[in-house]
Amino acid sequence: MISHPAEPALNEAAAERRAAADGRDFAALVAKADHRLRADDRRAANAWYGAALRAARSGSAAPAAEIARVETSLARLQRYFTEHMLASLDRAGFPRSQWHQRFAKAMAIMHGERSRDPAYEAYPQLPNSFFYPDLPYVQFADPGGWNWRSAIEHATAAIRGEAEALLGSREGFAPYVRRATARPQGDVHGLVDNPDWRTLDLTQMGEPIPQRVALAPLSFAAIAGDAPLCDIPNRAPSVMFSLLAAGKRIPAHTGMINTRLICHLPLIVPGDGGLRVGNETRRWVEGRLLAFDDSVEHEAWNAADRDRLVLIFDVWRPELEPVERAQIRALFAAVDSA
Repeated sequence: MISHPAEPALNEAAAERRAAADGRDFAALVAKADHRLRADDRRAANAWYGAALRAARSGSAAPAAEIARVETSLARLQRYFTEHMLASLDRAGFPRSQWHQRFAKAMAIMHGERSRDPAYEAYPQLPNSFFYPDLPYVQFADPGGWNWRSAIEHATAAIRGEAEALLGSREGFAPYVRRATARPQGDVHGLVDNPDWRTLDLTQMGEPIPQRVALAPLSFAAIAGDAPLCDIPNRAPSVMFSLLAAGKRIPAHTGMINTRLICHLPLIVPGDGGLRVGNETRRWVEGRLLAFDDSVEHEAWNAADRDRLVLIFDVWRPELEPVERAQIRALFAAVDSA
C-alpha cells in the first residue's frame, strides 16, 4: 500500500488553474499530484509528480524537502507499478518465464533495470510512452509486400467520396490536440485546440464510434478488413480523417509507441506539401499508401492554398510475433488497472 499524503494547502481546482497558467509551477503540480494520490488515482499522481520534479530540475523554485518527498513518492509508485504489472501479466497467462525475449528487454528498460542500447541514428526512435527494443529501424516503411494494401488503395475513390461529404457538412472535425486536465499537458508544440490540424475520429480509445462509422461506412470497412490494425485496449487502433489547413504546418514531434506503423491514405492533395520522417521526405500522392514509424521525429506541411486530407490508421509492426502482440496488449491492460 502507498500511504496518502496530507491534505494539500491548495484545493484541486486551484492547483489545476495554476498548473494550466504555468506548467512549471512546482507547488501547483505537487498539490495536483497529492490530490490524485489521495483519490487512489496512482497513474495520474505519478504523472503530476513527474512534472513537478522536471519543473524543479529546470530551475523552478522548490523547497529541498518537497523535492525529496516527490522523489520518494515517485520511487514508491514505481515499485507499486512494477509489482502490479508482474502480477497482472502472471494472471493473464504471461509469467516472466514465458516472456518473449524482446518483451523481457522492454520490461527491463521500462522498470529501470537496464538502459536502452546506444542509438546511432541521427533520428532515433523516441516514443513518448513505451519503447520496444530490437525492432528494425525504419523511417518510411515499404508497404509493397503487404497483401492488404491494394484493396485499401483501390477503395480510394469511395473513401474520398465519403470524406468530401463530411467536409461539406464539417460535421465532427475538431482540433487533433484538445485541452486536458487529467494529465500534465504543456503547450504540445502549440497544437492544443489549434484548428490548423483537425481530425474526424472514427475510433475512440481503440473502439469504433458507431455514429461516426455510420457517416463513413465504406472507409471504415476498407480499413477494418484485412489490415493488421494495432489493437491495444484503450489506445489503438486510431482511424481518422486528418485535415491540414492551407499554408499550415504540423511541428516536429514523436508518437507514443514504436510497436506500430502509421499509415496515410492521401485523399485530397491540393499541391505542394510533404511529410518528413527523420531525414527522409515524401510527397503525398492521392491513392498511394504511405507508412512510417511515428516514434521517429516527423513533421508535415501543406504549402498549397487549399486544405489537405488524408485517412490515417495504425497497424502493428510486421516484425512482431503474435505472442509479442498479446503480451503488449496484456501489459497495457495491466497499466490501465494500476
